[in-house]
Amino acid sequence: MSATIGFAVAVPFDLLPLLRGPAPYPPEWQWEYRPLWAAGLEMPSRMLLALGAGGALLALVAASASAGARRRPRAAWALVLAAATLLGWAFQLALVGLEPAGALRTLVARTTSRTITSYHTAALMPEAQDPVAFLRRHHELLAELRTSAKHAATHPPGPVLFYRGLVALCDGSPRLTRWALAAVGDTPDRPFRPPNTPASRAAALLGGLMLGLLGAATTWPVAALAGRVTSDPLSAARVGVLWNLLPGPALMTPQFDQALALPVAGAAALLAWSARTARPAPPALLAGLCAGLALFTSYGAAAFLLIGGAAALALGAESGWPRAAKAAAWAAAGTGAVLGLTALLGHHPLRSALSALAIHREVYTAPRSYALWSLFNPLDLAIFLGIPLAILLALRAGRSSLALRPHAGAIPPADRFAIAASAGLALLVLSGVTRGEVGRLWIPLMPFLLVAALARSRDGEKTTAGPNGREALLLGFLLVPLSIVMRLYWGQ
Repeated sequence: MSATIGFAVAVPFDLLPLLRGPAPYPPEWQWEYRPLWAAGLEMPSRMLLALGAGGALLALVAASASAGARRRPRAAWALVLAAATLLGWAFQLALVGLEPAGALRTLVARTTSRTITSYHTAALMPEAQDPVAFLRRHHELLAELRTSAKHAATHPPGPVLFYRGLVALCDGSPRLTRWALAAVGDTPDRPFRPPNTPASRAAALLGGLMLGLLGAATTWPVAALAGRVTSDPLSAARVGVLWNLLPGPALMTPQFDQALALPVAGAAALLAWSARTARPAPPALLAGLCAGLALFTSYGAAAFLLIGGAAALALGAESGWPRAAKAAAWAAAGTGAVLGLTALLGHHPLRSALSALAIHREVYTAPRSYALWSLFNPLDLAIFLGIPLAILLALRAGRSSLALRPHAGAIPPADRFAIAASAGLALLVLSGVTRGEVGRLWIPLMPFLLVAALARSRDGEKTTAGPNGREALLLGFLLVPLSIVMRLYWGQ
């Protein structure tokens, strides 16, 4: 608790600028220090909205420990997670609402920014008007996108086609376009600078809202993974609710990284399910489809999928490695089906990946120091995972490693999951493929770290399944102010 309080005090006064990362940018990376308290008199009311949404999520945690929830745990599990999805989304929007322009206009500004995301920018290019033609030429267009839409130049075509589809939807639905424009204070007859149109501006708002909702919906696979560890639906639901209070997912709206957490965690949850069912092929195949969708969104998803898959299969180790191998094979088939479908449409997945990764290395990796970011990446991850949760993860990893000692006996599922997730994280840090901004980029890894830190199974009469209501509430009370303070003083 003292570390959390110390961090919350240091952020407003910028007592330790290195907490934001090493400067200057470029080539290194540092989160911007920009206090928002001068934004105007609306700040107190906006603060109440953020506190109210965070408090509602904490109330869900408390409700999961009530007598009514214990009487009908399965029904309570579903109700708590459904509410957590909507309230988590509301918490994100309330935090964005602390920006001077307000929530919706800020979403549009970030989505249409050429430097913050750039996928919407690329979707308005003439080359993207025909989605199939864009797929066919994607590997050729990356060099051009490097200057006009730098984030799109280092990613698969999925994010660009996401916005292209929304623009087409708004083009075909004037009523939807009018609603979206009215929400941000625009009208369809307002002149927009080409290539922007009323439909493209409406699509920017819809896309930003959808990305946040997908990120909040990650509460479901998080709870599913936690449930596999704890065998207790209510403890698992509490872990799912806490997902929406982690600073990373809560603060990064609208970014594809938060939405990417859903298929990545979903793939791992389905793999874990396949290890305990008599028919492992269907869930494993679905896991592969989720993985293929993730890879169509981000090349970096490969690392997260490997870590999550290893942790999920470690959970089912008691079923034997032959079954795990079959599940992995079915998952690979599902992934191949997604990539094969894009290839049938003319896409060149391998050529695009090699070109995009080469651009990423040249622009973002090679100019930055490996040694420097080997130190700062774990710090940045700990901050956006949440200081108290990062401490719990380190303690759990240390305790779980003791289970690897000779004659230690069978390794419990919670320890197997924590060992696999922690080892994967260590390898990712040592690889040096990401240097900076991991508080955003590694959001898809956070579901596994959250489950590894908190979920525990019953150990006879000594230990109950966890986290219990009191533990989860305490952690939530620490996470809510962290997200608010970081929004008020740090910028993307």
